[in-house]
Amino acid sequence: MSITRDNHDRSKARARRNALGLTSGALALLVVATLTGCAPNLVSASEREDNSTITYAHEQEPPCLWGGWVQQAYTSRQVFDYLVSYGDGGEIVPWLATSWEESADRKTITFTLRENVTFTDGDRFDADAVVANYPAWAATIGWHNFTYMTEFTKVDDFTVELHLSEPNPEIYSILANGHYGFQSPSSLANNSAEQQCLQPIGTGPWIVEEWHRGEGISFVRNDDYEWAPGNAEHNGPAYVERLEWKFVPDATTRWGALQSGEVDIAYQPHSSQWQAAQEQFQTMSYVATGRPQGLTFNVAQGPFTDQRVRQAFVHAIDRESIVETVYRGSVPYEGNGSLSQSTALYLNVNDSYDFDIDQANQLLDEAGWTDRDGDGYRIKDGERLKARLPYNQGIVTTEGSVVLQVIQDQVKAVGIEVELIPLTQTAAFAGAYSGVDEKEISFGYWVWPSPSILDITFNDSLNGAWNGNNTSFFSDDEIEAQILAAQREPDPALRQEKFEELQAWFDEQAIAVGVYAFTYNVAFSNDLEGIWQDQGNGLLNFNDAYFVDGD
Repeated sequence: MSITRDNHDRSKARARRNALGLTSGALALLVVATLTGCAPNLVSASEREDNSTITYAHEQEPPCLWGGWVQQAYTSRQVFDYLVSYGDGGEIVPWLATSWEESADRKTITFTLRENVTFTDGDRFDADAVVANYPAWAATIGWHNFTYMTEFTKVDDFTVELHLSEPNPEIYSILANGHYGFQSPSSLANNSAEQQCLQPIGTGPWIVEEWHRGEGISFVRNDDYEWAPGNAEHNGPAYVERLEWKFVPDATTRWGALQSGEVDIAYQPHSSQWQAAQEQFQTMSYVATGRPQGLTFNVAQGPFTDQRVRQAFVHAIDRESIVETVYRGSVPYEGNGSLSQSTALYLNVNDSYDFDIDQANQLLDEAGWTDRDGDGYRIKDGERLKARLPYNQGIVTTEGSVVLQVIQDQVKAVGIEVELIPLTQTAAFAGAYSGVDEKEISFGYWVWPSPSILDITFNDSLNGAWNGNNTSFFSDDEIEAQILAAQREPDPALRQEKFEELQAWFDEQAIAVGVYAFTYNVAFSNDLEGIWQDQGNGLLNFNDAYFVDGD
């Protein structure tokens, strides 16, 4: 995570906000603390302005407040608490669990739970609550099986055992990543599916007051909150009284709202505004763990079953220059299509494919695509070398769309036609153009705090059926066995070596290649402190936030 601060016009910003009756948002460094001794506040209580409202402009509106999508982790992180949290630098610190220990085979973890935690409906958080939440996770989070969790069992009122089918050194990061929060057992048993979706009951620092679809979510402070994670800056209720979470899909609109004082913190300003954001406001950035925004080739059917055609495509695009030009330094280039640079055991392969038109043409000639039609596209056996590339406009930003257009133009120079197919978020989530015979290239990312992302994205089965997360349609029992062997490896050095070998193999095969790191950039006003991003999903924490008087 990188952080910049600027005191630019702080008093004027405060005056402007007061005149508009609005509030502003900010940042503080993540400070590691123990459960019983949180870090000291950065300013005295007399300098702090409490009982106000933070207005935050986010981009995407999820279908439910919690679930398996990273955008749901953003919202559920406000309402739910978790067994453990990410400390500074990514180390795991206590939260609802005060301690834990592993069995000799590393497949059972015993958690000791806090004894003073209650849900906002009055239910007690205890072992029964943990056990009651597991079926909801398994039923709702589509990729849950790839965590290797099988069940929780109760030992006593405040002790549980988590059982795994495979050893998983990153299980603590997974438990902290925003998806595995706890709802009250009464609400799971008695509330409707819609109530659980829109107004779930947690133990967290915020309570959902109302969700206005298409507009935003109003959160109010949980005044009984006394169990912050070990890395929080204070233990107790939020300093501010309300959190207004606005859904604003357009980046330029979010930026304008921040400049005018309508909002206090803006998610993902447009790249053209990022330099100005760094000069005028506070900013912070976090490169997401998992898999970067990249190109994945259909290796089951079509022209990209030939490795030479895949490699030619990659050589024909100047990925690094495209990212630098389009994103203007707001996100970094990433060549690894398997693992993000912030993920454990990452291998840097940024130099493995140079921009080389001659090499691309040679590879295509060797693959038999030697003739061209009247439009300059290569043909073989009467078929044009064409690739359909559908993409989700709800996830791929306007800059991402420009990246795709440049790629489309660059590969045309070597005779490859790319048909870009923009999809609405609704259509994409409904499965449009997801079949093996409906696309040749996919473009997307996956947020996940573990190198086991390779199992999620390249395993051919999930729950006995085809794994829809595998957009390359790759299927190789030997490679899958190597992924599981790396996952099971108890020696850290050997485990890293095995995962690096796998990343190098996928890169050399050009089954998936990176384009840019999926990066969470936020800009916020200069007179609010205490906002921080966690070190797994880059999720925003508002519980420590407070305004300071700039007068």
